[in-house]
Amino acid sequence: MKKILAFISLLLGAMPLAQAQTLEEYLVEAGENSPTLKARYAEYQAALQRAPQVGALPDPEASFNFFLQPMERYMGNEVGGVSVMQMFPWFGSNKAAKDEANYMAQMKFTSFIEAKINLYHDIRTVWYQLYLNDQESILMEREVEIMKTLERLALAKYTSAPAGGNSGAATPARSTAGGSGSSSGAVSGGSSGMAGMGGSGGSAAGNAGSSGNMAAGSSMSSMGSSGGSSMVDVMLIRLQLKELENQMHIHHEARRPLQVQFNQLLRRRPSMTVLSADTLLPVPLPATLSLIEDSIRSNHPMLKMYEWDEKARQSQLRMAQLMGRPMFGLGLNYMIFQPRMDDGMMMGGENMIMPMVSVTLPIYRKKYSAARKEAEYSQQAAVYQKEATERELFTELENLLYQYQSAVSRISLLKDQITLTEQTIRLLTINYSVSGTGIDEIIRQRQSLLSYKQQQVQAITNQHIAVSGINRMMQGDN
Repeated sequence: MKKILAFISLLLGAMPLAQAQTLEEYLVEAGENSPTLKARYAEYQAALQRAPQVGALPDPEASFNFFLQPMERYMGNEVGGVSVMQMFPWFGSNKAAKDEANYMAQMKFTSFIEAKINLYHDIRTVWYQLYLNDQESILMEREVEIMKTLERLALAKYTSAPAGGNSGAATPARSTAGGSGSSSGAVSGGSSGMAGMGGSGGSAAGNAGSSGNMAAGSSMSSMGSSGGSSMVDVMLIRLQLKELENQMHIHHEARRPLQVQFNQLLRRRPSMTVLSADTLLPVPLPATLSLIEDSIRSNHPMLKMYEWDEKARQSQLRMAQLMGRPMFGLGLNYMIFQPRMDDGMMMGGENMIMPMVSVTLPIYRKKYSAARKEAEYSQQAAVYQKEATERELFTELENLLYQYQSAVSRISLLKDQITLTEQTIRLLTINYSVSGTGIDEIIRQRQSLLSYKQQQVQAITNQHIAVSGINRMMQGDN
């Protein structure tokens, strides 16, 4: 028992933490845990270490030599020597190499930024899909409750109908009920026409007056079998309930793969519960079209990457040109001497220091010419790649703007359709409560209303996904 209470208290203590976690907190958690982002950032850090390597001078060379037999010199017997040499590339070569390495590191950083904004967009997309799934489930749960209430109404009419039919004084009552059903049926027909014609209910109501006798006759003819039709009504409602329960089960099953996908993006356990938003309202565009386009040109990581690539190729071209020039070397040679006897006199014995200068002769020009052409072609490729990528990005932007505007138009239309359908259902329900007819039309209209509300949630979700995609294209490293 104590273990159960401890588990319940732990669960209740963890619930506020889960409820308090917003989408922005999910994004922060994903950024901290993503191995892809860690790999991209490590590649950037590794690329930064290239600049100190290529910008440094070549290592100095030291050599040692000695003679197996001392060599006789005027200064004495030379027994060995030590020499040191330092080579220097042409002026500006190291700076060009360092600039190229730094530009290549910036390319790695833009790759990291691109991976980050793509990850964030994927997380938002899956989170919005979870919201859509949850809201559709809520709508169906509410619809189930409404259909159960309608079922209780149909059962009540079914149980009361036979008693009225067996009563001797029921005939006048049926005549009165038939008249009420006739007028309500006319109203029902008018509102149904209003819903189907998108707001032309006035003309439909005018036609209802001219066909009142026909509707009254139809209502009177159906009164004799009102008890049987009420049981059919109950069965129709129960069939609709079964369909709703099946759709709810499908939605509940569809939530699991979305939750697993979301948790995988955050590097969490697949079974962890993900809470979606309570309500999403229509969202405006982040900026005007001109500002969006300017932001994409200035900030998009792919375009920035090709800009850095172009600059790197410029430095590479400069370095290739400088590599075709001589390198200079400066050094010292320290020679060690021993004194020697010459005609009974001690000669020499003093060590000597000799400065040295060397120069390379870059006479094989084909390799330097090929290096320059390589840099030029690579620079042209970077320019063309940037142009092609910019065209692709603006094509993607047009698609996102179309999705956004389509969602805006859809939301406005669905709002009107939902209002008209609710009015129609209200009139049909009043008619059914009086006359006991028209349950099949009520069910059809309720199906349409549920479909409109689901499409409304879908349109709002698509709008948010489109805005997320536009924000992804506008973001950069600044």
